[in-house]
Amino acid sequence: MTDDRQRGWTGGILPFVVLAANTLVLALQKTKTHALLPASETKTLWLAEGATIVSLIILRSGWGRDSGWREAQRQLGTLANNFYEPRRASLIHGWAIGTAVFCGLWWGAATWSVVLFGMRRGVVTKGLIDFEVATAVGALTGGIVGSVIGLAIGHRWETSHRRARAGRMSANA
Repeated sequence: MTDDRQRGWTGGILPFVVLAANTLVLALQKTKTHALLPASETKTLWLAEGATIVSLIILRSGWGRDSGWREAQRQLGTLANNFYEPRRASLIHGWAIGTAVFCGLWWGAATWSVVLFGMRRGVVTKGLIDFEVATAVGALTGGIVGSVIGLAIGHRWETSHRRARAGRMSANA
């Protein structure tokens, strides 16, 4: 089994950093003076925390990785396994980036009112910082959820592609 979960920043510590950031913002949300988001966004913040925890568990579990590649490659008549892993990684990274951008923009649009609220109260800097934190939480949550979506799509593509390849091999034999 090729285990890329332990290699590098993204497979090791980054999902835990995302969880820590979301948990910190959620903990500050329960305080009266240090809350970073409007009270109307608390439910969305809880959903983001839940999605982050579920995504972290899925990413750390090893599901969808290339665990049975030796047997599958042996059935195809080769032991080289340099085809699926880079393509699967591209799907994971592409979905992570795309979903992070989308969720960051969505959270930014949904919490734009904190900047306006800061302007009305004369604390523009606090409103702008709260807006930036909200956008960062959206992007971080979107990135980790997008990784799971990319992992699922990559796993589905790989299994269907291996099945089609095996069908072509048996038809040629």
